[in-house]
Amino acid sequence: MSARRCSLVAMGAWAAKLWRRLLVLLIGGVIAVPYMAVIIWAVSAWNEVSDRSLAFSMLAFSAVVFVLLCIPAFLAVMRALERTLAEQLLELSIPIPPRRPTWSDRLRGALFYFGHAFAGALLLITVVVVLPSVLLMVADPQQASELSNGLLGIAGSPAGATAGSPAGNADPSAGTGAESVVVLSAGLVQILAPVILLLLTATIIAEGYFLPHYAQILLGPSAADRAELAGAERVRRFRRTVLAREVHDSIGHALTVTMMQAAVAKRALHQDQILAEAAVDEIARTSREAVAELDHVLALLRAEADGAVSDESTAGDADALGVADAIDGADALDGAESEAVEGGELAGDGDSGSAGPPRRTMLDITRLAEEARAIGHPTRLTVSGDATGLPPTVVHELHRIVREAVTNSLRHATTPGLDVAVDIGADCVQVVTRNAGAAAGPVLGSSEKGRAEGKAAADAKAAGDAKGIAGAKGAAASARQSRGLVGIGERAALFGGSADWGIENGQWILQVRLPYSEGQMP
Repeated sequence: MSARRCSLVAMGAWAAKLWRRLLVLLIGGVIAVPYMAVIIWAVSAWNEVSDRSLAFSMLAFSAVVFVLLCIPAFLAVMRALERTLAEQLLELSIPIPPRRPTWSDRLRGALFYFGHAFAGALLLITVVVVLPSVLLMVADPQQASELSNGLLGIAGSPAGATAGSPAGNADPSAGTGAESVVVLSAGLVQILAPVILLLLTATIIAEGYFLPHYAQILLGPSAADRAELAGAERVRRFRRTVLAREVHDSIGHALTVTMMQAAVAKRALHQDQILAEAAVDEIARTSREAVAELDHVLALLRAEADGAVSDESTAGDADALGVADAIDGADALDGAESEAVEGGELAGDGDSGSAGPPRRTMLDITRLAEEARAIGHPTRLTVSGDATGLPPTVVHELHRIVREAVTNSLRHATTPGLDVAVDIGADCVQVVTRNAGAAAGPVLGSSEKGRAEGKAAADAKAAGDAKGIAGAKGAAASARQSRGLVGIGERAALFGGSADWGIENGQWILQVRLPYSEGQMP
């Protein structure tokens, strides 16, 4: 019973598909009716009017009308209507071009329009004219002879009449010859009629079969449009990856600090009221920052879902991502990643009612160490070099790195304590963090594991290759590794730098190198 039901369902689906294809061809026939009417009128006028000058005038008028009827085929709105028709009845998903249609797009749309009209006209002629004529000639040979006699008589009337004489005064011998030709033609048509009908039917079936393929080619985006759409899709995925990292880093850190501060407040509640109040105040401040950043991320997601991302921002991001595809130097930072770290510039204006994330400074990095010390986790921050010349994007990235290091130390360190050293050079910043104690893990610098994995993950994300991302994450998986470390490796690769992590002398060490240049200055 189930097999029979499946068979019935399959037959029903096939019948519905066949009906939709037939309906598309019928609509094409309706489109073709005005063109066929003009052609029939012009041919009739040429055959019926004896005054050649008048006949030429009528042909010229017919040509003008025909050209006017062809104008809608080149309009963008007609191409959009044909695309909607194909999506609804042919069950296609045709991407909308990301820009205004060019003349090449209009020509491709007109080609589909005329092809659609021709296929519909062929169906109408076959159903309305050819099929009844074939059935009539097969069923009644006498009717076939009379039908052929009438058709050939009309076509041969000028030949049967003398010049300047009406057809009725034709030479009887000429008429006899015409009759013999008519009889032979009727018999020939009677034999070939079923073959012609089968050929027309096969042509219509082929048109219905190939119509979706032509719709994708002629109504869909061009090769340049597809490349632009692919770039926009990569930008969208890159955006979401950046937002996911922001949520992981900021909210994860906030929750960790809040949990630690809550534990401190609970212990000091009845012993040290001042310490408990300070812990509660820190919880409130951290929560406010987390809520603000989360609200910003959600605003960007809402703007993207509502289509509020401007075309200029999308085009700019696409160009930037084209640079980021190389992932081979600090130039990539000026593209996709520089927009990502600036947050609010990532998706245009986003929600006009939402504020962008705070612009990080070196004071924010110092505050991270103070937060850790406040909850009983000894943290020492050492900054060497002049930080005044650092580009904001680099400072923002430094804040991310230190925040991830502090969060991981709070969560996983076997012995409380963290040393953070930031060395600022003329064209490079190096960050080294050391946990006081560490469990088992990979050896620091083994085969430059962190750099290779970070770059592989960045390449996979920029290309939008989900399998590549999964493979990079899988290869990087270890007991001491987290998404935050992978994100650090990705962003360091975008800067043209490197990131490595692992065990050295019983300590968990994170080393990050971030090159920068004056070109990254805003």
